[in-house]
Amino acid sequence: MDTYQFDFWFLVLVLVIGLAGGFLAGLLGVGGGLVFVPVFQEIVRNHLIETDKVSYVLANSLFVVFVVGISGSYKQYKLKNTHIPSALYTGLSAIFSSLTLSFILKYYDLNNQKVFNYIFSGILILTAWRMWAGRNSKESQSEVLNLPKLSKFIPAGLFSGFITALTGLGGGVIMIPYFTRIMKLPVKFSTGLSLTVIPIIAFPLLLFYIFNGPQQEMYPGWQTGHILWPAILPMIIAAGIASPLGVKVANMIKPKTLLTVFLIFITINIIKILLF
Repeated sequence: MDTYQFDFWFLVLVLVIGLAGGFLAGLLGVGGGLVFVPVFQEIVRNHLIETDKVSYVLANSLFVVFVVGISGSYKQYKLKNTHIPSALYTGLSAIFSSLTLSFILKYYDLNNQKVFNYIFSGILILTAWRMWAGRNSKESQSEVLNLPKLSKFIPAGLFSGFITALTGLGGGVIMIPYFTRIMKLPVKFSTGLSLTVIPIIAFPLLLFYIFNGPQQEMYPGWQTGHILWPAILPMIIAAGIASPLGVKVANMIKPKTLLTVFLIFITINIIKILLF
């Protein structure tokens, strides 16, 4: 897709996708990568550049995820559905484990994406089954917050970062089940905390893609590093507007309903990983 293809209908499509992805992120406490990554894959797929296509997809997806996370987290903070110190402990731990494992995988050339996708899908299937089996328990629907010690959030971050490094996915799909099933936190608080952690994880990688220029520019004069401003600006505006709305809806519905929607989201992730 070249610059001449950024017409009115493309702008409308980008805005709609931004709204949908932002709403989904705010509702479920996930980054919205399931929505944004395919969009940027399509943008770069038919372009004349031969290198940096993956970097362009990751960079621009991370940018939208970062903005959505900030926007949604502010709304969650006002609703008291998140806790900044806990998010920092989780996010910094995830950064440490993801960067460490990424270095090991690259240094020893162990990054077999197909194998790791199967591992990740197995974890998601097990997680979904456990959450579904416990959907009717009082524990799964509890809205009573008993916040554990901050040190308890470190394993959640390490595990989330570990899975993210293995598969390139993760985020809220890993953190929310961990918070609800292992740490026994309410579903609504778990989605809010997950959404707050996501921009912390995304920020270092985003800086890398901004300050490390690509070998080939897609839109000279219209990009910063790998960030494609003609596509990214309307999308982040729409996603930033829709994310707080998703948070508001999540706060209005019952925990059991929110859990069911999240399980549907996990199922879509599994199908996407295994079949596409």
